[in-house]
Amino acid sequence: MILLGGCGRVTGLLDSVSLFHPVWAADGWVYYLREVTSTSGSGVAEVWRQRPDGSAEEPVLTRAPEVSTCEAGLFSFLFAGPGGDLGVGLECGWDETELLSYSPADKTFEPLASTRFLVDAALVHGADRGFVEAPRECGPGGIQLLADGKAYEFGSPVTVGGTTFNLSGGDTDCESTVLARSPAALGDRLFFITAPDSLGRLPLPPEVSPDDLTWHLTEWDVGSATARFVTELPGIADLAVSPDGRSVIAAVSSDHVGGVWSVDVGTGKKTRIADGARAHDPSFSPDGKRFVYVEGFKRLRFAKAR
Repeated sequence: MILLGGCGRVTGLLDSVSLFHPVWAADGWVYYLREVTSTSGSGVAEVWRQRPDGSAEEPVLTRAPEVSTCEAGLFSFLFAGPGGDLGVGLECGWDETELLSYSPADKTFEPLASTRFLVDAALVHGADRGFVEAPRECGPGGIQLLADGKAYEFGSPVTVGGTTFNLSGGDTDCESTVLARSPAALGDRLFFITAPDSLGRLPLPPEVSPDDLTWHLTEWDVGSATARFVTELPGIADLAVSPDGRSVIAAVSSDHVGGVWSVDVGTGKKTRIADGARAHDPSFSPDGKRFVYVEGFKRLRFAKAR
């Protein structure tokens, strides 16, 4: 176990505050990364938490823990950890990520995985396995399996809607790879977004933006190794799957459209449930009745899940 303590940061009147990766944890708090950038240069992210009703807000971790493989790490992203605790991703140098589980009650860390550089993680609740998003030479998005403390490439391609592609991103054979991002998992069901029209075009040339592609919410059943397109999304999105698995929240942050959509997984019907310019990083409440997301990296927004 690793013990960690700290105190808050005093900031100037002109400092810019950015928020990232809120996680609605089992203890009822919403944890998130808070980064203060001063006029003199870049800031360092800290872990804060807030009550959903706005009655309290406080710093939790003002510096990253020192672990054997990551003695000078930085907070990179948060995710739902095993057993309702908080998952923490540490950036360790240029090409390594350490995944930890943090217990707010005990103020201790437990190691989960040590992998090459990651962008996001989705653990199967209550277990040390799941899925991660990792950039590759073929493009900025690829999905990998997480098991036994390591990230692994998918062993075989995925076929969806008659199109077969490599889900993990791949360092070679870019012709068979598509962009895949934003893993969200429940049991053996993996949800992610993918752009089928990126097949054979990776890495994307400078004149083509990911916002120019057509993105689909996709469900993959790990047990049967079958996948399907659930619905087309209006842009690049971050995902969260409801605790009952019946709906997925898609927070869209593309250049030309923003907001939050609720998607019925069974029918593919999507309903816009929150407006906004740029929506990021949704997280369901433990009972699935509400969710939180970040608007424009500046503020937390709460809404009912419909």
